[in-house]
Amino acid sequence: MINLQKTFLNFSPLMNNNFSLRYLISFSNKLKFSVAAFIMLISVSAGSAKAGDTTWVTTFNQNFQNWADTHYGNFLLPDTSNSYEKILMYYTIGCPAAGCDPWDRIGWIKLYTDSTTNYEIARVVTPYNIVGGGYPGQCVFEIDVTDYMSLLHDSVRLGSYIESWIGGARGWLVTVKFAFIEGVPEMKPYKVINLWQDNRVVYGDPSLNPEDILVPRNVQVDQDISKAKVKIITTGHGQGSTDNAAEFSLKIHTLRVGSQSFDHLLWRSDCSINPCSPQGGTWQFARAGWCPGAGVIPWDNDVTANVTPGQNVVIDYDLYPYENFCRPNNPLCVSGQTCPDCNYNNNGHTEPHYTIQGQLVLYKLNHIINITNISNEIPESFKLHQNYPNPFNPTTKIKFDLPAGGIVRLLITDISGKTLDTPVQGKLNPGSYETQWDAAGLPSGVYFYRIEVQTENTENLKFTETKKMILLR
Repeated sequence: MINLQKTFLNFSPLMNNNFSLRYLISFSNKLKFSVAAFIMLISVSAGSAKAGDTTWVTTFNQNFQNWADTHYGNFLLPDTSNSYEKILMYYTIGCPAAGCDPWDRIGWIKLYTDSTTNYEIARVVTPYNIVGGGYPGQCVFEIDVTDYMSLLHDSVRLGSYIESWIGGARGWLVTVKFAFIEGVPEMKPYKVINLWQDNRVVYGDPSLNPEDILVPRNVQVDQDISKAKVKIITTGHGQGSTDNAAEFSLKIHTLRVGSQSFDHLLWRSDCSINPCSPQGGTWQFARAGWCPGAGVIPWDNDVTANVTPGQNVVIDYDLYPYENFCRPNNPLCVSGQTCPDCNYNNNGHTEPHYTIQGQLVLYKLNHIINITNISNEIPESFKLHQNYPNPFNPTTKIKFDLPAGGIVRLLITDISGKTLDTPVQGKLNPGSYETQWDAAGLPSGVYFYRIEVQTENTENLKFTETKKMILLR
């Protein structure tokens, strides 16, 4: 059994609280062994469920990419029978024998649910040249993809893309591995809603209004959410225009959720300390949301306080007002006078634009976290025990027995049958369990608790039972 936290996660000291970005560099003078071999040694599958145990899955493996086309693959990930606290993705980029593509190129991993819907789960930018004396030769980026837990299970279709035009025998070797770390999160992401998908937004051309692409979204928020997060992945590209936009231009981006605004300065100033270094080229320079040879850090916004469960909310994304005067369709632009060059030349002067992906991630409370497995012995029959103490004020314990595993719901209702709480909801293995329920805020009176068990491989309830309890203030 491999414990990821002991064998892998502590290997690198670099951590970001929103996006765990770590780089493991092989062939480095600082490391006396090959990271590639290290990863291969620990890339084994875990077995039985235990907090911290890790299941490893390799998807793309040394996939050769050197042209701007998407490489697709169908892969089998763990099913939902175990509970996972975190999912990490390790994106390894290395060089074929002929050498790497020596330019910084945008790349991504997407998950496809059908022919029209995909979810970008990670974005990277390739390094400049990393081959030669003192250069790393290979880099590994760690990306936290836990927010996509509702999508990353069972059979999935993934796409890997690098916007390379190098052709020939040079390019990149891409390996993508997932680490499923078992545990019980307090809140579980259960739905991802695309807000803006696959959007290339030209910046600074009055004839191309960004609002035509970044259309405000009117989104229905589920009734039973416990948390809502807006996740934005934006990178600026293009140079040689006014303000050297958008790659080297520092601009404020604004997210609006209902009546609340969130401002973000799209800028990465830590490129010079990139562990995927040294590189050729200008890898040390700060850029609009990215660094060469690094994963892109999403801009995460907790918007729970700005949405109302069961109601719609309007979500919008705005760019800072800007005009690029060094563009071909500006009649006042004169090459060599008002601007070095009014025409885009795909070299030192390229069209300023942003690549933007926006998602709304919804969470539910994990109702399995407040439950205790008091016995692993398999009971002879289903049973819902009488709560104790009874009468109670304000807490009481409820015990139940499961001779077979399945989806379990424990509901608290009033005398009218209205559901007041669901202290247990989730998949449980056979055994005896106990949970404590708190009736804080409720008046004295008679209440009922009901258990519903749906065993595996059936859609029908296998067992249901209701009992009465008394709250006495």
